[in-house]
Order: sequence, then C-alpha cells, then structure tokens
Amino acid sequence: MPDYYIRTLDQNESRGPFDLMKLQTLGDGNQINENTLYYDESKEEWIPFALNKELCAQIFPEPEKIKLKIRKSSEQMAQETDPKDPGGNDIQEMLSAAEGKTEQRKALKNKQESQHKTANISPPTLGFMMITSALVLIYPQSDLMNEAINSGTYAVFINHPFVLLGIIDLILGILLFLAVTKVYPLLRGRGMLTLGFGAYVGWSLGDPFLVGASVAAGLGIFIATITQRFSIMLVALVLGIGGNGYLLYLGTLGRLDGFFESISSNLI
Repeated sequence: MPDYYIRTLDQNESRGPFDLMKLQTLGDGNQINENTLYYDESKEEWIPFALNKELCAQIFPEPEKIKLKIRKSSEQMAQETDPKDPGGNDIQEMLSAAEGKTEQRKALKNKQESQHKTANISPPTLGFMMITSALVLIYPQSDLMNEAINSGTYAVFINHPFVLLGIIDLILGILLFLAVTKVYPLLRGRGMLTLGFGAYVGWSLGDPFLVGASVAAGLGIFIATITQRFSIMLVALVLGIGGNGYLLYLGTLGRLDGFFESISSNLI
C-alpha cells in the first residue's frame, strides 16, 4: 500500500507519510477534505484528492442514506396479493444502516483491512525474499569473497557482477526490514531480472527445476510490490520465498558451482 504526503493550497510544507487508514481518520476528523493536495508519484505533482475518484471515495465515503417505510396495517396487508411482502425495513435494518453496517460498508471495510494487513507484511516479506536472493548469489562464490576480504582486495568484486548483485540484494533486504518502501520500483525491475535471466540460465543448463524456481522467485518479488490484496500477497510470499529458497538449496548442492565464476571479466 502506498504512503501519501499531503499539504494545503496555502502551504508549501507537506505532512506525511500517511497510509490510507490514517487519511481516513484525518478525513473523519475534518482535518483534510477533497481539496487537500497529495503528491502523486506517477505524475510527479501535487493534485487534490477530488481528482482521484477512487482514492477520494475511500477517504471520504458518502454516508449511508436511511430510508424509512411505514408499515402497513393488518387490513392493508390482507388486501395485498402477495402476503409475503415484508412491508419495509424493520428496526434492526434501520439501526444497521444508521451504524454503517450495510453490505457496501462491510465490503469497503474488509477491503481496507486487507490493504492494511498487506501494507504491514509487505516490507518484511520482501526483505526476506531479497536476503534469500543475496545468499543464492553469494553462497556459490563464498570462497572468492573470503579470499578478497582476507587480502583486502575488495575491488576484485567488480570483475564478478553476480557478487555485486548479491551485495545489492543484501542492502535492499536491510532497507525493506527498515520499512523503506521507496525501493519498490527498483524491486520490480529486480524481480523481472530474476524471472527472465534465471529462466534463461535454467533453460541453457537443461534444468527445469531451476527454470521453475527462477520464475517463481521473480514473480513473487514483482507481485509483492504491486498488490494491495492480502490473499494475493500470501501467494506472492509462497512464490518468492519458495522460489528463492529452492535456488539456495540448489546452490548448497553445488548445482550452481562454476556458473557464476564463468560470467566474469578482467576489469581489475
């Protein structure tokens, strides 16, 4: 779930970041309204909530209208051709509408709760995926890294792109555990790299399990950065952690030995 920064037309200083539930709380307290500006990252500009119909409807839902119907007398009901007609809303239905317990409100509340749970588990879930991905890339080259660290020749890592990629994955994992969600666009590209290149490597080695694990790991990372539904987030969790976990297992079996070293250069 994205975070939002807000400000008013007469102020240059912004407030935030706020998640959707916090914005709804501010809206209920009349601290923001439809003319309040929020920063749209896709357009890279400040726009009022009123121009985003979907977001505006979630923050400022229209109050439910209570419709009262007068119950018919027993004589009137006897004259009706359909004796099963309930004759209008009963007291419980009116109370439910007054308290916002209609089906529409329940559906909106369930959607908001799903988004809130997804936003809470998304960063640590992605963090675990990236840490596992870092181990997949670093473990088969651990001897090389130990030698470089012991000799102090860290620059040699430049000759081994997958070592650098593993270090980047490790940094991304740490940032995600710190709830730095601004790295999500970078993670989408990283997920597609795992899906495309990993599948190609598995295909070139004639290993269908490597292909499947790479596709699952890449899809899991990508989906986890875009979904706001908790059920889909759970699917992404299984794909991402399962795929990367299986790749790490293959690495411990020596199935990746020699491959990463073969893709190296002599820049330094």
